[in-house]
Amino acid sequence: MNKLLLLIIITVYFQKQAQAQRQGQDRIDSLLGRLPKANDDSNKVNLLIDLSHTYYAINPDEGLKYGKHGFALAEKLNWKKGMANASRTIAGNYGYGKSDYTTALKYSLQALQLFKEIEDKTGTARILGDMGVVYWYQSDYPNALKYYFDALRMNEEINNKPDIAATLCNIGIVYNSEKEYQKALEYIIKANQIDEELGNKSGIASNLGDIGELYQNLSDNNKALGYFENSLQLCEELGDKNGIARNLGNMGVVYMNQKNYPKALDHFSQALKISKELGLQVGMAMNLGNSGNAYLEQSKDTLTGKYHLPALQQAKVYTDSAIKICREIGDLNTLSANYNRLSEIQMLLGDSKSALVSYKNYALFKDSVFNMEKNKKLTETAMQYAFDKKEAAIREEQEKKDLKQRYIRNSIIAGAAVMGLLLIGLINRYRYKQKANKELATAYEHLKNTQQQLVQSEKMAAFGMMASRMAHEIQNPLNFVNNFSELSRDLAQEIISPGNEEEKKEVAQDLINNLEKINHHGNRASKIIDQLQEHARLGTAQQFFEEE
Repeated sequence: MNKLLLLIIITVYFQKQAQAQRQGQDRIDSLLGRLPKANDDSNKVNLLIDLSHTYYAINPDEGLKYGKHGFALAEKLNWKKGMANASRTIAGNYGYGKSDYTTALKYSLQALQLFKEIEDKTGTARILGDMGVVYWYQSDYPNALKYYFDALRMNEEINNKPDIAATLCNIGIVYNSEKEYQKALEYIIKANQIDEELGNKSGIASNLGDIGELYQNLSDNNKALGYFENSLQLCEELGDKNGIARNLGNMGVVYMNQKNYPKALDHFSQALKISKELGLQVGMAMNLGNSGNAYLEQSKDTLTGKYHLPALQQAKVYTDSAIKICREIGDLNTLSANYNRLSEIQMLLGDSKSALVSYKNYALFKDSVFNMEKNKKLTETAMQYAFDKKEAAIREEQEKKDLKQRYIRNSIIAGAAVMGLLLIGLINRYRYKQKANKELATAYEHLKNTQQQLVQSEKMAAFGMMASRMAHEIQNPLNFVNNFSELSRDLAQEIISPGNEEEKKEVAQDLINNLEKINHHGNRASKIIDQLQEHARLGTAQQFFEEE
């Protein structure tokens, strides 16, 4: 990871921690005051989650206590959204508060499953983004990008523009960590375009600062300076002191690269003053170290090759101060770099004995950092293997459930399609019967006209008998068709309703039996019509009914 970026991230973290300690405690006191009066319902779950989240940067152990209490209550209420949000805040306390990334991923995965079950796309996108952050903290950039891109697709699907911008920015930061500066620039510029569309000045200020750092990494100091100045102006409008300090420090580094040491020192001094006001020790250490480096570079006389004593002494004062703070906060990386610089300054001042001690400290802390990172990586690799194995098993189980649900859904759709086709067939058959009835009436009328010699009463009697028998013969199978159609509709409703899968199979078999009976009696009616048409054609319709 880029060293300057890491220092800035740490600065932002401690700034948020300091703000939480100053401002969050009032919120915590207010929430704790409401807790005893709260009923055991969803409102209390949200209250406990709020407490857990507010404890992130102050006391993660307390945050975990309230988060787990919230999860237990949500589980008791069978409120999956509450369980999902509680799992997310528990993961946050483990990841951001305690740096226990494996446990954080475990609870994140639990939250992800719950959000998916209730089809909460906003929650799903946010927990995917959280998992991307956890992987990024572990320098696992491929996995960080995987989860960020998953979150981005979900946010784009629901058109959540603020979260789209934030995710694009996070993707850019990961690419920056991989030193893919052009890719990082592409994504952060996209994020800034959305923030400008939304009028999000805070996001724009942060994006401009990030873009400036990327141009700095690309060695384009002039462009970097322009973005830092624009970001600084916005931060001043917003009263964002941390942003002001960040941009002043970055501008100082640009001026130092341009060998404009007076301007560099002026900006480091302003940034240092704001860091002191905010109580940000990381920011103080960074700006003190940069000031020491600027004084060291300024002390060199390029013409004579000699070093100016006052500048060297100032470099030593600032470097000593940076070392003191780095020891207090345990920043071994920066501590090692400052000891290396101090050793060089002491040699130039003629204090070779102290220079040797400082160099030994530099080597000691450098080795310590290396060994810590090595052990941490081995531990994380072993734990990550176990986590990935569990995650794969859970994903496989979820895929099986999804496949089963798709099968049931497709079966229902297919059943509905078959029913639809059957209904269309019945309608067409009914129309055909109507047409056949009309043809029969026409034939009968023709027969009546050609048999004028028969007594009117005989004709009427014959007609009455034939109509009655015809209605009786056709009505019988139609009754069966109508009855079984009604029953089939009820059975179809039972299939699409929630219930036991075994019962649904039995109901489905009943539905199939009904459809077979509908088909059978429909065919009966059709045969009666066919026979009647044949008799009508031959003029033996009355004989047809008498034979039956």
